[in-house]
Amino acid sequence: MKRKQTLIHNKVEIVEDRDDAVWAMDLNYRLTAFNPSFKIRLKCEGWDKADRGMDLRAVYRSGSFFKPCEQGCERAFDRFATTSKHTFEQKGEVVVHEFSFQPFMNSSGKVIGCCIWQKDITQEVDNNHRLLESERKYREAQEVANIGHWGWDMKDDKIVWSNQLFRIFEQDPGKFKATFEALSEIIHPDDRQAFIDDVQTSIEENKMHDITHRIVLGNGEIRYVHQKGRAYYDEHGKPKYMSGTTQDVTKAVLSNHQIVQQNQELQNFVRIISHNLRGPISNLLMLSKIYEWGKDEINDDIVKKIEHTTEALDQTIKDLHLSLSLKSADKKKFREVCLKDVMKDVNGLLTEEVTKQKASIRTDFSQTDTVFGAKSYVVNIFYNLILNAIHYAKDGVPAIINISTYQTKETVILKFADNGIGMELTPEKERKIFDMYGRLSGATEGKGFGLYLVKTQVEAMEGKIEVESEKEVGSTFTITLPNKV
Repeated sequence: MKRKQTLIHNKVEIVEDRDDAVWAMDLNYRLTAFNPSFKIRLKCEGWDKADRGMDLRAVYRSGSFFKPCEQGCERAFDRFATTSKHTFEQKGEVVVHEFSFQPFMNSSGKVIGCCIWQKDITQEVDNNHRLLESERKYREAQEVANIGHWGWDMKDDKIVWSNQLFRIFEQDPGKFKATFEALSEIIHPDDRQAFIDDVQTSIEENKMHDITHRIVLGNGEIRYVHQKGRAYYDEHGKPKYMSGTTQDVTKAVLSNHQIVQQNQELQNFVRIISHNLRGPISNLLMLSKIYEWGKDEINDDIVKKIEHTTEALDQTIKDLHLSLSLKSADKKKFREVCLKDVMKDVNGLLTEEVTKQKASIRTDFSQTDTVFGAKSYVVNIFYNLILNAIHYAKDGVPAIINISTYQTKETVILKFADNGIGMELTPEKERKIFDMYGRLSGATEGKGFGLYLVKTQVEAMEGKIEVESEKEVGSTFTITLPNKV
């Protein structure tokens, strides 16, 4: 027995200075060896001291800390080395300890005892939990953004995809072997060479790989993806690895295509309207030229108003196509626009509406009476916002529209405030009323085209438009333009 205890004791001596608790016992659960950490732990559990030869069964059954030990030792006696994790509360905190049970055998292979190694792995478990949580959130973020990451080992031509990439490309992770050639085959034939060239340029010139292209899925569906990545090089400057991201941007690309198509349709619409109105406008202007002035004061006044309105409409039609070609607007032709001149044109266009609805338009241009931009844009903005206020007036209450200007060092602010029906405004409604064919309500006629034009023309002059509204109180449109003075 003494020889057996000496053998076990010698094995334990190698961990004398460790913080982990290590101890050994014989087949009768008698303590044969231990390190200082075990002695400290035993005292913490209410035992006065650790003595060789003490029966550990009472220790194992007395407290929560040593709870896994009796079963673990029994397994070791049956020649099975085992490890178990034990979670318990210590000083108000949850801790995790790992217990390893190793059978001791003599030279003939007979089990003579067991060595137990205990260590606190709480920090390690916490780190693993944080890592797993971080990975979970990263996977969720990829899924929400529909974006995945990839890495390409150029030497072995192996590409590692994240799970989201397999979903984007609709490939089976167990069947699809990602290589550069296999990836190229998925890319739309018309985009394939551009993709290969972009990758090659990125590698050769150490530039960012950045390209949007189409892919063709197994069922023939076409998707658009945005690829970004960068190459990495060895100590000799040779490319060895490339990594990056791929995002499904199909919805965004198709939406942009739709916008382009709408703009083209809009321009065609303007051309048709301009052509169809050109004849009647020319005839009205010609009639005003051959009219015999001075014979009837009332008729003179009527024809004068017709002439003024027709001239303003003619100028609006001439400028409308240019107003809608916002992307190609020549900002070099922008100039200071006098707001009083703008109001003269607008009053001519809205004379009938203002008179019929008994509307009042009040202007205060005392702080600044000019803005920088295209006059046709500004006239259209004033026209649509004033007309909008008239159309959305309260029943039986004449519309009052207050137009005022404010100036800062960097901006010019225009405010159009009315006393109309107003609305319960949400961020979604605020966005919608500026959309093409968006409308404030279905109570009035019209297609809601005017506010779309206002927004696009304000943005063409590098400005922004915002709206505040309260039901039964009214609405205020605020336009902020750069101060070019």
